[in-house]
Formats: sequence, C-alpha cells, structure tokens
Amino acid sequence: MGNLNIKLSQLLNSLSFSLEVAENRYYNHSRRTAYIAYCIAEEMELNDEEAADIYYAALIHDIGMAGYLSKYSVDQIHFEEELKREHCYYGYKILDKLSFMGKIKEYILHHHEEWQGTGPYGLKGEEIPLACQIISLADYFELFFLRKMEDDTYIANLDHIDKWLGKHKDKRFKKEVCEIFYEVAKKEKFWFDLRPTNLDQALQMVEPRKGIYIGIKDLHKISEAFALLIDAKSKFTYEHTKGISNIVGNFATYLGYNPIMVEKLVIASNLHDIGKFVIPLEILEKPGKLNDQEFQIIKSHAYYTKLILKYVKGLEDIAEWAGNHHEKLNGTGYPEKLDWQSIKKEDQIIALADIYQALTEERPYRAKMSPKEALLIMEGMADRGEICKDLLSHFRQVVL
Repeated sequence: MGNLNIKLSQLLNSLSFSLEVAENRYYNHSRRTAYIAYCIAEEMELNDEEAADIYYAALIHDIGMAGYLSKYSVDQIHFEEELKREHCYYGYKILDKLSFMGKIKEYILHHHEEWQGTGPYGLKGEEIPLACQIISLADYFELFFLRKMEDDTYIANLDHIDKWLGKHKDKRFKKEVCEIFYEVAKKEKFWFDLRPTNLDQALQMVEPRKGIYIGIKDLHKISEAFALLIDAKSKFTYEHTKGISNIVGNFATYLGYNPIMVEKLVIASNLHDIGKFVIPLEILEKPGKLNDQEFQIIKSHAYYTKLILKYVKGLEDIAEWAGNHHEKLNGTGYPEKLDWQSIKKEDQIIALADIYQALTEERPYRAKMSPKEALLIMEGMADRGEICKDLLSHFRQVVL
C-alpha cells in the first residue's frame, strides 16, 4: 500500500470515458477528438511535448460540460453562444488548481475560438494558440461530419471532406490546418482506427511517447476537481463528496492508518460517485419513490465507478474501495452482492461515511436527519448485519 505512480494518459482516458457515458453526451466523442487532433499534430511534425499536450487537452476538452451543465445536450452547448463560452470557462476553472495542467487548461478555455474572430472570447487568427485550432477542427469534424456518417461506414469520401473543409477555411479554421488535416484523411489507417471496435487499441498506439506520470499529491488534486463536478450535478448532492472525504480522512486517521493510506482513502471517497455522471438528473432529483427500473439505473453508478477507475493501472485498490460503497456485509448490497468474506475494512470506512453523510443531507424525498438520528438508523443496519457494528462504534466517536 505504498505511494502511487499513475500514467496521466491512462487517467485522462478513463476520466474522459466517465464524461462520455454521462447523460446527454456522445459516447467516444472526446476520445475520437483526441485521436484526430493527435494525428494532425503528428502530420505537422510538432514535438512530442506539444503533441502530448494537444492529446491530453482533447481527451478532456469537454470537462466543462459536466456538473451543472450536464442537463444541456452536446448540440445545445455547441450552438448556443452563452453555453459555449460557459463550458469553456467552467472547464478552465476546474483545472485551474492543477499546476501541471497549465497549457492544457488554456487550450480548453480557447478550444472554441474561430479563425475569423467570432468565437466565445473573440481571439482572431494567430492570436489563437495552434493547439486550440487543432482541437477545434478535430472537435467539429467529429461532431458535425464523422458522427453524421452512417454507423460503421468509416470510408474516406475525400470529396465530401474537401467540401466540408471548404465551408470553414479561414472562417472557423485556419486554411493551412485544414489542408494538413486533409492529408491525414487520405490515409486508410486513419479511418480504420476510428471504428468503435478499433479505437481503444488505436489510442494506445498513438499515446504520447514520453509518458507523464503523476504521484499521489497530483492525483488527490485531480480527484478533488472531479468531486466538484460530481457534486455540482444536483442541488441535493452539493458538497456531498466533500463531506464524505472529510469524514473519511478523520476516521482513517483515528483508526491509525499511515498518511499515504489516509490520502488514498480520501482519493477513493472523492471519486466514489464518479459513476453518477451516468444517472439522469430526473432520477437523482425525483421527489417520490423510485420504481424498479429507476432503482436499477441508480445501482449502476457504483458499477461504473469501479469500471472507470479500474482502467487505470495503479488504482486497483482505490477502485475497489470506491466501487464497493453500497455493498453490505450480509450480501444484500449492490452491484456485486459481496459479503463479509470479500468486503474489506477500507470499503466499510467509505460506506459508513457515505451512509452517514447521505442521511444528514436533505434529499428530494425527505428532510435531513440530525447526527443522532442518522446513527440510530445505522445502528439498525448493524443489527441486521449490513455494516460492521465494531467499526460503527469507532465511527460514532469521530462524527459526534
């Protein structure tokens, strides 16, 4: 249970997936945009660092469409000027606290600038960083050309591409960038790689050669950024994750875990609800009882949390702790029906914090409870064998 050494490209690819399986989003949009942008950067023979920054930025260029903007569709955000500006700025602010994201956050802020100066911030011509020009072309081509092709008919119709580019040359995009992209589009490999069956492998092959690795401190900062996005989705989950993380940090310290383990548990608690990106807002905020189908959808969030985090090598234990927060010791939890033989103490630490925080928050179907009322409910759960009675007695000392 030592320190962490996480490959940034894997992490961003996984987080990009979490944004793309969210409601009102197009699956694989950001990852195909990243592939297209990287191919343009390669064709331009940009250096490895520049190409890597373009790839990373393209992977999460729409991070600002999460959180409170998740209720809007992709088309709304790309066509309504205020939403276009807002999601660029929101994405920039989310990444603003991450020092190693310096260029990337700037690229995200300006990825909708247009060559003729009609973008959200009015940058014109060479005022627009080249990386932003590349990402913008890749973004719009994926959404408004590639996605309009019939499913799985990825055949390069160069006449149609030339016509599409011709409408935008020296208007939305710089003429030279369009011409370089046209050369990319001539390659059969480019089209084969974009097929859904091939994309994951293609991304692994074009992954920046000089891999960037981050440690536990930077991972903690990224987890905090995503916690903000998760909580911002619904007014009823405002600061939910932050509350859980504070409890988990205090509880793990009380139990005698070493500082690195405490930090890993806090990271897991920051990301425990990342699967909620998938859940429609009308279900999260439904005032009445959920029907069986809606409850099944709610249950999927824990599944997606583990799926998203398990993609990243080095996050296996964090993925387990985060993904198991709705499992019960008596096997009645979800989504895997684990029991006391499989559930670890670390899983329970996050589960107890999650239960307590949820009970002491307002929900659309009930008022918030006092700490003592919440603990009384949790004692009943312990009596039924759902959570650990001994661990709950220690938990009480931390939260009262």
